[in-house]
Amino acid sequence: RFFIKIVGGISIMMLTKNFSVAECQCSCGCGSADMDPDFMKILQNIRDEMKRPLKISSGVRCAKRNAQVSSTGSNGPHVPRKNGTAAADILIAGADALRLVDIARKHGVSGVGISQKGIHSKRFIHCDCISDSTHPRPTMWSY
Repeated sequence: RFFIKIVGGISIMMLTKNFSVAECQCSCGCGSADMDPDFMKILQNIRDEMKRPLKISSGVRCAKRNAQVSSTGSNGPHVPRKNGTAAADILIAGADALRLVDIARKHGVSGVGISQKGIHSKRFIHCDCISDSTHPRPTMWSY
């Protein structure tokens, strides 16, 4: 599920041509980086259409980390499922955020969370492709 990209003589593990394992792994230090490959293809297609880098602020969250940082507890959208995590928070603001939502919906993203208040560097759009009894989709919400 990973491949190696050499950048400046340094080996970087990649999930797609533009998204690294490091930027998608859990921030608690557990090392979990199990992203759903189909979701990553969608995310790469979105990035390609946006024609600009997309910075992931949160990809995989282990159940413990998600319970610490989210009201969704240990079973939120960022927690890996059967094929891995099919969710990501992307740092983006303003007109680019609106464009991201439009393009993401076109590519099959069925869950969209919008956080566009506060300083620009902390604003993000949550995108996911999950649907189960706990997370019925399509849906949109704000933080």
